[in-house]
Amino acid sequence: MNYEEFLQRHHNSKHFAGDIGVSLLSISDGHAEAELPVVPELFNPIGTIHGGVMYTLADTVCGCAALSRGQISTTIEGKLNHLRATTEKDKKLIGKADVLHFGKQTIVTSVKIFNDRGQTVAAGLFTYFVLDEKTVKYRL
Repeated sequence: MNYEEFLQRHHNSKHFAGDIGVSLLSISDGHAEAELPVVPELFNPIGTIHGGVMYTLADTVCGCAALSRGQISTTIEGKLNHLRATTEKDKKLIGKADVLHFGKQTIVTSVKIFNDRGQTVAAGLFTYFVLDEKTVKYRL
């Protein structure tokens, strides 16, 4: 897989994660990193980042790590533990994902999300189902 080309295509494509500010930083075999600027529009009513926003960052970076060998997949399960609140004092979040298992039918990934001060704010595990390439419209 041409990782530079994938990064460029990811940045130029229209998708939900991009709409909320998620930006893919790097991708390599079994690993991906992404960041998200912390802006007030992403807060919940109590003044912290909305859990769905954090889940989107985690799912996006894990999905990119899962794609790193060219297997097209879709999320079948995701678990994210929120360990520390993200508030207005944080400037950005960084998600780092690694593939734990590349299988014929499933790909299992782990993720950690850090604030800009290096503190772990969330950690999780995501599982993806490998799709039959004949049914996939999106190509890498």
